[in-house]
Amino acid sequence: FFERERERERESISGAGAERGGGTQNVKQAPGSELSVRSPMQETRVPPPSFCYILSAHPSVGQIDVIEEDRISKLYQPPVTRCLREILQSDDHSTRCSFYARVIYQRSQQREIWLMVTDVSLQMQDENNSGLPKTVPVCVAPSCVLSQEVVEALAEAAPHSFLFRDTLRAQGQIVCVERSVLLLQKPLVGMASSAPSCELTSPVKLNELDSVTQVNSVCSVQGTVVGVDESTAFSWPTCDLCGNERLEQSPGDRGAFSCGDCSRVVISPLPRKHLQVFLDCPSRPQCTVRVKLSQASVSSLLRFAACEDGSYEVQSVLGKEVGLLNCFVRSVTTHPASCVGLEEIKLLTAGRASSRHCPSPQEL
Repeated sequence: FFERERERERESISGAGAERGGGTQNVKQAPGSELSVRSPMQETRVPPPSFCYILSAHPSVGQIDVIEEDRISKLYQPPVTRCLREILQSDDHSTRCSFYARVIYQRSQQREIWLMVTDVSLQMQDENNSGLPKTVPVCVAPSCVLSQEVVEALAEAAPHSFLFRDTLRAQGQIVCVERSVLLLQKPLVGMASSAPSCELTSPVKLNELDSVTQVNSVCSVQGTVVGVDESTAFSWPTCDLCGNERLEQSPGDRGAFSCGDCSRVVISPLPRKHLQVFLDCPSRPQCTVRVKLSQASVSSLLRFAACEDGSYEVQSVLGKEVGLLNCFVRSVTTHPASCVGLEEIKLLTAGRASSRHCPSPQEL
């Protein structure tokens, strides 16, 4: 069956080449090599057929016998891993690709999960060069089944390196779909220092917000505060011991709160604030840039803006410089006006993470 299909592929390629060349042609193929189509007029290099058979048992078959001797077919070729820079520079679209990368941030949407990844090839590229991003968003679709080990690793507040195997690159995005596999790369003891490393030795750099920044990506931004969204600004108390944000008013004391997690009365709750500001960004002139600030940035911005009654004057924060801020791009609109919605985030940092190496396909 396999040989018949491969023969059809060869005949199809040979016939197409004959129509283009307009004469007798010789088609030769060495095992594992490209097809060479020769004609008096031209020579065309065509890659060998690339396809995948998904087999299932016939309903009438009572059982399936497993062949113990040779589990891996001789026709199987392991996935070839490439660096992210090579993948982004290639013209291959609607193809499968495999790569090693570090997850520096993740964002769960209604159905899919967005992973922000990078590798050495993107982080070490020349600043003035290629126009390639320093990070790449990877969408994990619901059809991609993650192992428990991967789920637990993604739940940790630490960066991890993964092998992304057989992901789909289509319409300018990398998507983990059905039959895509994520494998956690664990540290191997006793590896030689010359082993290829996929770990980054310096802090991760992000591209600054510009006209090509896409939604569901990450970027850095800096600018001058030109406005505050007062309609969405609010504050709420949190437990000063455990950080619980769902405090209840104490029935006996209107000025105190009770924490259900600590089972105690909170006398001095810590206030948290929600604040969105509008920035004038040199990298995006004529564009409305709205940023939802983190608690640290809100505290820094309002440090000297408080009034005696505890409120804040908008005029006291206008004209202040903020940034560089690491942000997740929540929205990008171009009509009727150019607007970008950002949310300040904290990237996953290595901390005490062990150094890892990128194994070859034979080690998997």
